[in-house]
Amino acid sequence: MEHELNRLMVKLEKSIMKEDFIDVTYDIVEEIEERGDAFEAIQPIFKLMEKYSSVNFGSPGPLVHFVEKFYKNGYEEKLVESLKRQPTQHTVWMLNRVINGSQGDRKAYFINVLDSIIAFPNLDDEIVSLASHFKSLHE
Repeated sequence: MEHELNRLMVKLEKSIMKEDFIDVTYDIVEEIEERGDAFEAIQPIFKLMEKYSSVNFGSPGPLVHFVEKFYKNGYEEKLVESLKRQPTQHTVWMLNRVINGSQGDRKAYFINVLDSIIAFPNLDDEIVSLASHFKSLHE
């Protein structure tokens, strides 16, 4: 099963710079959703977003719609892992969506993650600015 998931991720990465990337992404997400191990695709998707941080993945796009299906079922932890490795504009934006849906201690935890992004060493100014903007919305 893992081999097939890897094949889909390679196919996704090979199409990332093509004009029909979003269309291909919808097809690949559909294939992933049919799998019993669909959750296992979350980390490779985040790693792809980290590697190709300047790519427009949509607003929010098929990949975000897919990973958010696991909201409150492990998605948030995978997102935080990604943000600790390499924040991107897209994943910071996704974190803000999580903050908007959180309350109490959970919300405070995710706001602290936002703070760590603002303090992230050598991070692109646009990402820091976006994280700072989102932080200001939650003060």
